[in-house]
Amino acid sequence: MGLLIVPEHKGVHVGPTGSYVPERRVTAADLSQHLGCPLTEDEILHRTGVQERRWVADDEATSDMAVAAGRLILDRAAVEELDRILLSTNSPDHISPGAACFVQAGLGVPPCPSMDLVSACSGFVFGLDLGARSVLTGETRVLVLASEVRSRFLNLEDRSTCALFGDGAAGTLMSPGPPGQGLLGTYTSTDGRGGRSVYVPAGGSREPASLSTVSNSRHTIRMENGVEVMVLAVQHLASVAETLLEALSMTLEDVDLIVPHQANARFTERLARFMRLPLTRFMNVAAEYGNTSSASAAIALDVALETERAGPGANILLLVAGGGYSVGAALIKVP
Repeated sequence: MGLLIVPEHKGVHVGPTGSYVPERRVTAADLSQHLGCPLTEDEILHRTGVQERRWVADDEATSDMAVAAGRLILDRAAVEELDRILLSTNSPDHISPGAACFVQAGLGVPPCPSMDLVSACSGFVFGLDLGARSVLTGETRVLVLASEVRSRFLNLEDRSTCALFGDGAAGTLMSPGPPGQGLLGTYTSTDGRGGRSVYVPAGGSREPASLSTVSNSRHTIRMENGVEVMVLAVQHLASVAETLLEALSMTLEDVDLIVPHQANARFTERLARFMRLPLTRFMNVAAEYGNTSSASAAIALDVALETERAGPGANILLLVAGGGYSVGAALIKVP
């Protein structure tokens, strides 16, 4: 069980946060009328609630967005050196090396351990978990980022995925802090039997790139049973929340704001109903940004803090789920 509870005599500060989204806005109407999506504008809005999403420019890549978000965080923190960079991404600039090395160079910080994390849409919470473990074992400045370019892995003729995904990056700085504040605990888990629930079939060692894989759109996101994926994710997230809160001797009544994975706007609504909580207790930015995979919870957290949806002393519960099949939760008390 991937349960981490920060010891009472220690603290892991989380912040500042920062985010970046590309300038290009792609609306439901754009998808339906100009980009070949087989869904009508009304169908897109009814099924997903995603009104628009951001897509990268032709010269932008995953590391560029991560550098933009990371630079904002470092400027806010007045920090110029790091002990570690953790980058969650399912869409690195290249198969090898990891995109994190380009982020380290782009930020202009001195050399430090820099690595990619791949855990589908759960990656940011997995990054928070590893960042906390780094801080608790002696590191003082750990930059945790999530950056995703999903628009370049879309088959715009696929009804199940064409209207969901967007691009963006966000993250936070983790450092030692006062006990009882910042990150209080995390829970992470993976059940690999769901490894193909949402995946990109080709491009790896199992199915190398070829003329056939390209012509058959094997390099695009596949989600063969979206309804089942959503139902399972909702059920697992409710269970994950209970597991983490129970370990912290807390309940949902102690949580001021829930920041879930922004799979789409309807996903958050379904999660709220299943957990029997008002939608006002949830952060929902999917309508504006779409599903940015592992960056989605990070972007939503940054928006929540910047707009003061959660003020000092508030308890924020992050809940994420993704292909793999992975789930994660993190409880943050705002200083």
